[in-house]
Amino acid sequence: MLVTISWRAAAAALDAGTAVFAAVNAAYFVARLAGSGAEPPARRAAVFVLAVVSLGALIEASVLLTAFAASDPAPLLSSPQWATTRLLASIASGGIFALILRRHSGGSAGPEGG
Repeated sequence: MLVTISWRAAAAALDAGTAVFAAVNAAYFVARLAGSGAEPPARRAAVFVLAVVSLGALIEASVLLTAFAASDPAPLLSSPQWATTRLLASIASGGIFALILRRHSGGSAGPEGG
């Protein structure tokens, strides 16, 4: 039983982190879209796609966190395979988040290349 609880906690923590990263990422890209009237159409399209991907990751992580809140989630959601799979989404959202932070801290170009 202890293993099941630890994998469930790990998967929930990964989804919580993904939700936070994705929310910040989505807010950043939506703000970029709102103020990017002078940017080339290709860049605006790239920012739009990144906003949609970030919103999708946020919604997915939020739905999964809701499933974890259920008293008896599906066995798959408490498995090591699920935690491993969710790690990829968390790494991707965290990577985009790191690029946004680097851009705002005076580093090189952000994820949209500019």
